[in-house]
Amino acid sequence: MAREKKVQQQKKGRGKPSPRGARALPDPNEETGLRPLRLLLAVAFLLLVGSGLGYSARWLWQQAPAVELSRVDALENVRVKAPFRAVTETQVEDILLPYLRKGFFSLDIGEMRAALMANPWIVNASVSRSWPNGVEVVVEEAEPLAIWGGDQLLIASGELLPRPENLKELRLPELAGDAELVERIMAQYQALAGLLTTKDMEVRRLSFDDLAGWQLELVSGIRLQLGHDELLERVDRFLSLTRGVLAPHLQKIVGVDTRYNNAVAVQWKQKDTKEN
Repeated sequence: MAREKKVQQQKKGRGKPSPRGARALPDPNEETGLRPLRLLLAVAFLLLVGSGLGYSARWLWQQAPAVELSRVDALENVRVKAPFRAVTETQVEDILLPYLRKGFFSLDIGEMRAALMANPWIVNASVSRSWPNGVEVVVEEAEPLAIWGGDQLLIASGELLPRPENLKELRLPELAGDAELVERIMAQYQALAGLLTTKDMEVRRLSFDDLAGWQLELVSGIRLQLGHDELLERVDRFLSLTRGVLAPHLQKIVGVDTRYNNAVAVQWKQKDTKEN
C-alpha cells in the first residue's frame, strides 16, 4: 500500500510547475527540429559575408590609385625588333611611350600599331602582349630604291620620302626630274638597271627633262645622252661598242651621245674630239 501511494503522489506532481530557480531539461524532439533551421541560417550568413567581401575587393581594385595598379599592371619587358636604318630607336620609343604608360591590361594594341604606321618610313608593324608583363613590337621599314633630288629617297612603292639624317651617307643611284613623272622615271631606271649589270656600268644617275630628254651617268663616270625614246636600244648599242672598238679606250671617255640613228658621238677626256 505504501508503494502504490508513493507512485500516485509522483503522478500528481508531474503537472505542477518547477520550483523557482530550476530549469527544465530540453526536449530532444524539439532540439532535433531546430538544427536544420540553424544550419540554414549559418550558411546564408556566410554567403552574405562572402558576397560582401567580393564586392569590396572588386571596388577596391577599380578605385585603387595608379601607383598601386602599376605594381600589378606595369610593363617591365618591352622588346622592339626593327632594322633601325631610316627610323631610329628614339623615334620608336617616343611613339610607344604614351601607350606603354597605360599598363599591360589597358594597353591598346590597335592604337599602338596605328601610331607606328603613321611614320612614313614604317610600312608594317605588329604589336603583341607577352605574358605576364611584356610587349613585343616588330617594325618593318621601307626599302630605299634611289636618291631623289638630294633631300628625298624613292622607295619601292614609288613614293618619295624625306631623307633621314642617318641615311645621308647612304650610297644609292640618283634619280632626278619632275616629281609628277616619278613613276615613269623609276620604271626606266629599273629597266636600265636590269641591262647595265657589268662592273663600272651600273647606273649612278638618271634624269629626264623635256628639252634634253634622258641623261644617264654610269658608275665609271661616263655620261650618256639618250634622247626621248628608244632608251634600251640606244644603251644596248653603246654596250656593243664598249665590247668592241671602244673597249681599249673606256678610261678616256667623258660622254657619249647616242641620239644618232646609226652612230654615236664620243667626248674624250683629253680633247674635245668627236668620233662617229
